[in-house]
Amino acid sequence: MRASTDPNWSAGGPERYGDARPGVDTRYRAAMRHSRFVRILKIALPSISVLVAGAFFLFTYFAPSLPEGVAFGSIDVTNNAVVMQNPHVSGFTNNGRAYELKADRAEQSLKDTKVVTLQKIGATIGIDNDETAKVDASTGTYYADKQRLFLDKAITLSTSTGIAGTLQNADIDMKAGTMRSDQPIDFTAQGSRIQANSVEVQDRGKRVLFRNGVKVTYSAPATHSADSPSPQPAAPSVIE
Repeated sequence: MRASTDPNWSAGGPERYGDARPGVDTRYRAAMRHSRFVRILKIALPSISVLVAGAFFLFTYFAPSLPEGVAFGSIDVTNNAVVMQNPHVSGFTNNGRAYELKADRAEQSLKDTKVVTLQKIGATIGIDNDETAKVDASTGTYYADKQRLFLDKAITLSTSTGIAGTLQNADIDMKAGTMRSDQPIDFTAQGSRIQANSVEVQDRGKRVLFRNGVKVTYSAPATHSADSPSPQPAAPSVIE
């Protein structure tokens, strides 16, 4: 590999000196923000999917003798279901990331014990470098025989690094290691924004695909001018 002789390039990325390379630094920083944005999503989306689906299993099958880290308020038996109030589970994933999941209510059907529903779900999981991701969903249904989890009705995702987004639904296949949403998604982070009409996580998070009406917006950092010492916001760049 040959080192660059361009005076406007440094080990940390392109830098501008006067007007020699206008816009290079801005584009470089935008690309770096976008790369980090997608990397976090590739970790957060599948990790939270696995966490929520795994919690269904814990709530359903370990209720009689709950392991360490699993708790609940009360269990009631109705004519049609076993109802667990305020279920809560916490611990560490196989790769050492801390997690916590809470719900207002978990319900297992007596007519079909392989079907479990959760209401008002809230999950938090560690990503890396002390970063965390949090997801909230109104309702979810887990089908144990198919190892499929469906989340719907306003799903929100946020991270401690400033990423925030919404999904309308999520179809998670535990066996295949995939997650799909066929409804609009919208994620923002550090001046960047990704919008699409569908998203798919493949191969347990190795690939994240945004499809149908994908729109990416970059907002460059504010700049200073000679006439105005105050920062001037740059116009956003939009890719569709």
